[in-house]
Amino acid sequence: MNILVPIIIGAAIYYVISPNVIFVQQLDSLLAREIHVNTAYSNTSIIRFVRNYLLDMMWGYALVFALFLFTGNNAAEIRKIFIIAVIFSAVMEILQLTSFAKGIFDVFDIIVEFLAEVTAVFIIKKYYSEEEET
Repeated sequence: MNILVPIIIGAAIYYVISPNVIFVQQLDSLLAREIHVNTAYSNTSIIRFVRNYLLDMMWGYALVFALFLFTGNNAAEIRKIFIIAVIFSAVMEILQLTSFAKGIFDVFDIIVEFLAEVTAVFIIKKYYSEEEET
């Protein structure tokens, strides 16, 4: 749930508020319908925060839980998982400075992903340390 829910909710929100993105346009053509926020509202600060940062936070959070699941739910590996997630997130953002990955580099993306990854680590540590004690 900590992986799928943020990814599905994030994808749905991204679809609704980002009609000019290539994959959203392709999805529109497959569905033969569009469900997007009116462009008059798309420049509000809340919509910009959600699109630019909240979705990145959800992605970073899900990344840590996916890596945790991939390592066999091993709480002892959480430090390595965190380091891998932070490096991966930063590299993906830095790649946006090149022509290799389309996007706009934003140092705040790295910061919010880091905060989401820290949050996921704290949740894992709390949940699994309590589970191991019982």
